[in-house]
Amino acid sequence: MMARSDERGSLVLTATGVAVSLAGTVFVGVGLWGRRETRRALARERIADPARDSPEGAQVTTAAGARSAAELIRSNTLAATGDRTYAEIEPYLDAEGEPTFDRAGAARDERTGRLIQNPDHELWIQSTTLQAALLQAYMAFRLSELTVALGAALVVAGAGLAAAGRR
Repeated sequence: MMARSDERGSLVLTATGVAVSLAGTVFVGVGLWGRRETRRALARERIADPARDSPEGAQVTTAAGARSAAELIRSNTLAATGDRTYAEIEPYLDAEGEPTFDRAGAARDERTGRLIQNPDHELWIQSTTLQAALLQAYMAFRLSELTVALGAALVVAGAGLAAAGRR
């Protein structure tokens, strides 16, 4: 009776190990797929990689390239706005063309009647949008790598369980 219980335990352990290994294999596949899709999405945008000098204009298709491009955009935006961030920039222009926080004192476009936006404020909006997209790609790469690593760990753990079950 004891041998039969041990045999069942071994089968359960082996089956569990195989299931964990299969789950790990799926994780590795999903991680690799995510990395490929992120690389393709970046390549479609044809963003020049600021870290690589080449006459043919190397594109951002890696995590490092995406992060580098986002940092360069931020640096250039700060330089263009006198080292002031979005929150420090007056959103409007007054009648003299000077930046202002005062919505009531802001000039209005004669044709549309809308408040005239400070170009530096608009620059930060565009810059932040681009930075966010690039950093999102950076995080997608990192999450894909984490998924692959977790999958590999599950494959190893599953193989260990299956081997223990066969003993």
